Amino acid sequence: MFFQVSKTERKKAKTAHEVFMLNLVISHLFMAPASIALQIGVMGFLIPLVFSLSIIAFISWRSKQLANQSSWFVHTHWRLAAKRTRLLLIAYVISAGIIAIGFFVAANTDVKTTQDIMLTIFSRLAVVPVLIMVMICFVLESGSIYQTTRGEVPDNCIKHFPAPEELQSSIEILIDQKED
Repeated sequence: MFFQVSKTERKKAKTAHEVFMLNLVISHLFMAPASIALQIGVMGFLIPLVFSLSIIAFISWRSKQLANQSSWFVHTHWRLAAKRTRLLLIAYVISAGIIAIGFFVAANTDVKTTQDIMLTIFSRLAVVPVLIMVMICFVLESGSIYQTTRGEVPDNCIKHFPAPEELQSSIEILIDQKED
């Protein structure tokens, strides 16, 4: 749904999605491949993960902080970004589970080379859920940046976080203008 909000509010709301996109780009497109190329080993998984979790914590903290300090439009977009970070967290948990299974399987194998092969296989499999979720988050956040620029809030957000009265009257004005 569209709202009449100032450019300043749109810019503040767009920042939430830009920070999340920056997290995706830096931690998953730059740091993760660099860690693999530098052959850091298991630490190659932890460095981008710690960076990403820090940004996710910041988005969540900022979303809660803006509850009373900012406009409804800005706060709703920060909430939306924080909600979408949970998708990435779910992918991290699934990947951690796959790696844990890999360690368990490798620990029950007697031959060292077989252990190395098993850990390699499971570590490659563990990357898949995160990669898929990163692609999904890219698409969702790109759409949100576009929506924010237009002064739009997704309908499902409005169901969970209804707009205040003064913004709801601006919706009626926009609908009347489109009908003319």
